[in-house]
Amino acid sequence: MKWARRTTSARDRPRIAAGVVPPLLPTLVDRVPQGPTWLHEIKWDGYRIGVYLDRGKVKILTRNLHDWTVKFPTIVAAVAELDATDAIIDGEAFVADDKGLSHFSSLQRALGRGGRRKDIMLAVFDLLKLNGEDIRDRPLVDRRKALVDLLGETPPNGIVFSDEISGGSDILAQVCQFGFEGIVSKLRISPYRSGRRQEWVKTKCVLSDEFIVIGYEPGNSYGGLGSILLANVEDGNLVFAGGVGTGFNARTGADMMRRLKAAEAEKSPIPGLKLKGAVWTRPEIVVEVEYRGWTEDHQLRHPSFKGIRSDRSVDEFL
Repeated sequence: MKWARRTTSARDRPRIAAGVVPPLLPTLVDRVPQGPTWLHEIKWDGYRIGVYLDRGKVKILTRNLHDWTVKFPTIVAAVAELDATDAIIDGEAFVADDKGLSHFSSLQRALGRGGRRKDIMLAVFDLLKLNGEDIRDRPLVDRRKALVDLLGETPPNGIVFSDEISGGSDILAQVCQFGFEGIVSKLRISPYRSGRRQEWVKTKCVLSDEFIVIGYEPGNSYGGLGSILLANVEDGNLVFAGGVGTGFNARTGADMMRRLKAAEAEKSPIPGLKLKGAVWTRPEIVVEVEYRGWTEDHQLRHPSFKGIRSDRSVDEFL
């Protein structure tokens, strides 16, 4: 039996406007594909965004097409400097530490109240449109070449190009050793097609995925939070994935409790699921969780909360 979907407003589920291109999403795999047909890049730990330039004006859309232009002033200013009448750029908003590593938690802090939004940068890796021409049908390597030419010898401050990385069969181990999140591998000749695709795949150093919050267990921290209860979606159904009570701090824990209180529900979103002491919520909150694998009863092993995915909507999982 499928869970009941809540009614979403036009604001919650924006229509795809003319000229807007939903992103191409990589498929998670166990190992890095080998061979000369593949191009490998660092996996940036941030928010995937589409950047739209039109005669000096810049708009930034999240992966589920919400307008977050005001959240990224440095990126807006940098893209406005590019020598093009119009362009659509695919990239990742991130915050780098002093070693050049990106961290999702750092980006969340920068976007939070009082955060340093000027620290948020853009890693660019694909170009979909340039000066009125739709170039999505061109091979990936041609689109990236056009992107490099657009950036020039010295890209505007706030933009970095996501370079190709090389290595043998141990390329993932090398990347993990340096502290990166993982690798995104792409077929060099692939066109750009929106949606989850096999032409782009991702491998991660630590398993990490997005889950839907369906409730919580009360505790003594952060205003009453013990752990949050999670589900993923299989064949259109919510499936219980266990709980996570680590990875929170005073700020993220308090924020989570506010959201949970606002979403409380009388019964479990998963029919028949009973957990003593659980407080159920409507399935509205999407979180990212790191974990070490799955137990035999399909629950997360050693999970740790990584952050709320404000750029995601539950509808994307269906």
